[in-house]
Parts: sequence; structure tokens; C-alpha cells
Amino acid sequence: MRPATAADARACGRICYEGFKALNERHGFPPNYPSVEAAIARVQGFLEHPTVFGVVAVGQDGCVLGFNFLSERDPIRAVGPIVVDPAAQGRGVGRQLMVAVLERAADAPGVRLAQEAFNLGSLALYAGLGFEAREPLVVLAGRPSCAVSAGWDVRPLREEDLAASAALHERVHGHSRANELREAVGRGLARVACRDGRVVAYAAAVTVWLANHGVAETEEDMAALLAGAACSVQEPVALLLPIRQAGLFRWCLAAGLRPVKPMVLMSRGEYREPRGAWFPSILY
Repeated sequence: MRPATAADARACGRICYEGFKALNERHGFPPNYPSVEAAIARVQGFLEHPTVFGVVAVGQDGCVLGFNFLSERDPIRAVGPIVVDPAAQGRGVGRQLMVAVLERAADAPGVRLAQEAFNLGSLALYAGLGFEAREPLVVLAGRPSCAVSAGWDVRPLREEDLAASAALHERVHGHSRANELREAVGRGLARVACRDGRVVAYAAAVTVWLANHGVAETEEDMAALLAGAACSVQEPVALLLPIRQAGLFRWCLAAGLRPVKPMVLMSRGEYREPRGAWFPSILY
């Protein structure tokens, strides 16, 4: 085990693409990344981020066997992506990578991740390391066919919306995610819904479910946000929805969003049941 460096981007990106592709295809689901280049770019973003810790496992020949990341932007830490080269799986590499980031996160109030529900190996690994299953999730993608009802203003999230949006997240979840949200503004895919002149919902990256997370006061507010966001982007809306929000789930299906694959939100340490409508990113 050693810290990851920028020089590991291509090796880790290849493993990221091939690892997730093999896993998803084995169970009949589409890959997480459309190409090796897209996976390399995703990994490179983590490697270059000042508040993301990375670790790689290397073999005796010095070749990278796997990697793991720990996002440290905000008080709750987030694990992933963690991937082991398909040729090196079954040797305990994944466990060592998990132990490395959990030792790093020992002082954090909580650690979370999103796990592919069909990957029984990682499910057992995370449970054995103290993670608890919190929410059944499903990736949804599509263009909502519903128009925004009168009363909501849906628009790009701006700097002046950050304080209200961060406060809304804290009311829903009981912890801050302000630093990550601030980063999302610069990417141009964050959207906010306002009602009666105040922020009632936001989404961080409306077309990229891996990076998208959102909160709302009510499921109705969240539906208005998703419908309005679809009108302002060219790509389909995509999110990772907790399906216990049955009303919102039914609205998404009726509006034309389609399930892609199941996942599970898992946590270790501090966790409070959300109070409002919400959906996580691939991190939490």
C-alpha cells in the first residue's frame, strides 16, 4: 500500500473502467463509464483534488493492483471509488484498501459509501468492516415529461444561493456538505428550485448521477426541481433515488425516468434519518 499520486492516473483509470465494466456486464447492467478515457478523467479529478486522499495497492513488480479514495471535503467522509483489477481479485486487496482509508478516517464522525446491490462480495466486505445498510437505492435516468407547476422557479444554482442551499441540506441531513456544494456551482450542472422567494430544493449535477446529490423540503419540491432541470439541459436527468420515498419514486416512473440498476447506501458511525426529500451521489 502507498499513497496515490498523479502518475497513477492512467493505471487506475484503466482498472476503474475494466473493473466496473466486468462487474456490471456480469450482472446485465451498463458500465459506469462510457470509455477508458472517461474513467481516467474521473480518477484524475480525485488524484488532483486537495481534499481527497488516495491509496493504491501495488504488486511485487510495482504494477497497480487496485485503488481507493476517501473524500474529506466535509465532516462526513466518503469512500470510493474503490476498484481492484479483475486479475487481482480474491486476494484480499480490496480489504486492505478499505482498511487504509478507514484508518485515515478514524477521527471523522461518520463514513459513507454507495454499494452496487448485486455485488455480494463488496456487500460482505463492507458489512464485515462495520458498515450498515441504510437505504435501498436505484439509479434513474431520463427526461421528465412533466412541466413545472406554477409556483416554482427552477434555475441554475448561483453563488448567492449557497448559504440557503447549505442550510437546507443541514436541516434535512443534520450535517454540512457546503464545501462540495460550493465546488458544484462551478461545473454548471447544479440547479435550485425556489418557492415564495426561498430555496426549497437543489441538485448538484442534474445529468451525472455519480456526482449528483440533492435535497428538498418536500417530495413535491423535488419533483418540481427535476422537471424544471430537464428543460435546461441537453442530456437526460440522472439521479440515485432512495426508493422508500415511494411518492417521489412513482412520480419519477410516471414522468418517464427509467431504472438502471440497484444500489445501497451504507454508513459507519454517525447517521441520522433524513427529514425531507433527498437523494445521494455515488459518495453519499
